[in-house]
Amino acid sequence: MKVRYAALAITAAIGYGSGGCGNSGSNAPGSGGQAASVGGSGVGSSGGPAGSMGGSSSGGGSATCTPAGVTACGGSVTGSWTIASSCISVSGEVDAQKQFGLTCPIGQVSASLTVTGTFSVKADGSFVDGTTTKGPARIELPPACLMLSGTTTMCSKIAQVVQGYDDLTCVPSASGGCSCTGMVNQKGSMGILSQAPNADGFLTTANNSITITQDNSQYSYCAAGTTLTVTPTSTKPVISGTIVLQSSTSGGGGSGSGGAPGTGGTTGSGGNPSTGGSGPSGGSSSGGQPGTGGAGTKGEGPCDIYAAANVPCGAAYSMVRSLSSKYTGFLYQVRNGSSSTNTGTGGMTKDIGQLSDGYADIAAQDAFCTGSVCTVSVIYDQSGNKNDLTRGSKGPTGNGTRSGENDYESSATKLSVTAGGHKVYALYMNQYEGYRTALNVTAKGVPMGNKDQGIYELVDGTHFGTQCCWDFGSVSPDPNKYVTMNTLFFGKGFWDSGAGTTGPWFMGDFEGGVWAGGSAAKADQTNPSNPAMPFPFALGILHTPVGKYALRMANIASATDLTTAYDGAIPSGKTWGNAGGIVLGVGGDNSNNSYGTFYEGAVTNGSPTYATDLLIMKNLQAVGYKK
Repeated sequence: MKVRYAALAITAAIGYGSGGCGNSGSNAPGSGGQAASVGGSGVGSSGGPAGSMGGSSSGGGSATCTPAGVTACGGSVTGSWTIASSCISVSGEVDAQKQFGLTCPIGQVSASLTVTGTFSVKADGSFVDGTTTKGPARIELPPACLMLSGTTTMCSKIAQVVQGYDDLTCVPSASGGCSCTGMVNQKGSMGILSQAPNADGFLTTANNSITITQDNSQYSYCAAGTTLTVTPTSTKPVISGTIVLQSSTSGGGGSGSGGAPGTGGTTGSGGNPSTGGSGPSGGSSSGGQPGTGGAGTKGEGPCDIYAAANVPCGAAYSMVRSLSSKYTGFLYQVRNGSSSTNTGTGGMTKDIGQLSDGYADIAAQDAFCTGSVCTVSVIYDQSGNKNDLTRGSKGPTGNGTRSGENDYESSATKLSVTAGGHKVYALYMNQYEGYRTALNVTAKGVPMGNKDQGIYELVDGTHFGTQCCWDFGSVSPDPNKYVTMNTLFFGKGFWDSGAGTTGPWFMGDFEGGVWAGGSAAKADQTNPSNPAMPFPFALGILHTPVGKYALRMANIASATDLTTAYDGAIPSGKTWGNAGGIVLGVGGDNSNNSYGTFYEGAVTNGSPTYATDLLIMKNLQAVGYKK
């Protein structure tokens, strides 16, 4: 997804009181907001009325936010903690790319927040953040924030896709940008406003500071006795105040007695070990041929169906199962012992094969990954064309916080489901994680130029982002070169939308916009025939024959037929430009601010018929996917 913007000088005045967020039954009036100047020399308007961000909160004793925050002293944060009190004030410039997934560099935010819930840390640095951050907030955005993918979006569209707020309303401002108000209601990333908050992950402590490795957010802290006090560390925006946590880790007590060891089943016969070569991103590779244990015989897969229909798989991927009865190779590769930031380097790698019925050899993966950070380093192409996916290469800067950096690898163990009666792992992708075919290498066996193509993918509709762009399909082999890309988008965006307002939707990302249907040159329409797909196992299909495209989808848990959201002319001015690159989880220019969960999918050489699409749906249903 190509994103263009012009840096515009603006003066934004945030007249918004910063009323108290203490523990008293009624708060004192808040002071007026300060005028904020961004890139201009004008004088902002006066602050808002006293107490305009105030509110009542329960508890005893009066308290206000302390600008100085915690007196940092370090200490051990290992254990279980419960929020005892909190008061956080947020004000000033905000990185609109990181915070909202926009393309403008600067906005303004003012908020008064409280935090509740629990926070636990294990000795290995892994944590679970069970906190909720709440409070009123105001956001001011300059006109440049409305420029997305070469088109101008609307303030109401921005309000629909910004996450972590209740009842967010954005209206045009006098500056030509947007003025937004709403209530923060965010799970995870305690006290730090985030478009993709961390409910779990890894952290490090050093120099009296806690660093969350996923996004490098930081807290000054002091752990003394049974009390842990933290202050989020941020300059854009400025955050002040404290969060006080009390230890809830039970002390003493003897070790509980474990049950008797279970009796293992008969071990399936595996292949002979072989010495692998170096992994594609560093680290040595090990593991033999795919094992032959497990029950059943491999059945027909989607690539068999497509081959019979004369539209063969040009590229096919799954961590769950073999997508062809003829494919006998590895499904994917995992890396253990890598850095906790999942940068795709170091550690050891292992290829994960398939059982005799085609499902992933999870026992081999679990044995390799136990006790280690484990990521997906390669997703092997099952079409036979060797269009393997590894972490994506950096694109141009300015399309998101880390689009100009190489992507991260995704967790290999984050989400397990059942398929074919087996435990299997999905590709659970977070923000900044993405996969792509090799840089500047043209994929084999896929359509090139203005030729017919098809795509199907099965995803988790309960895990989706609202930024650019969680895509699967055909792009340029070089993220710094633009083509009329041809990918299936899933989530919500700033462009077209489907039925309702909540999404998510399957749409076509064709460069310069994301289309939910229709042939309009500009993607800012609503297609009520494109249904929201918030289901654990959602099927999306995109056909792009010359001069046309079709979007179809189904909830495979209950569908008896496919829904056709659109089947008609290509957007005005477009010509398919298949260029031989394939992405999963990012845009064509490595716009990597969105996220989702992928089970399986394929790109076909040719455009399948509706009847073939139905066979694919029935094949997926026969797998018996379950959470």
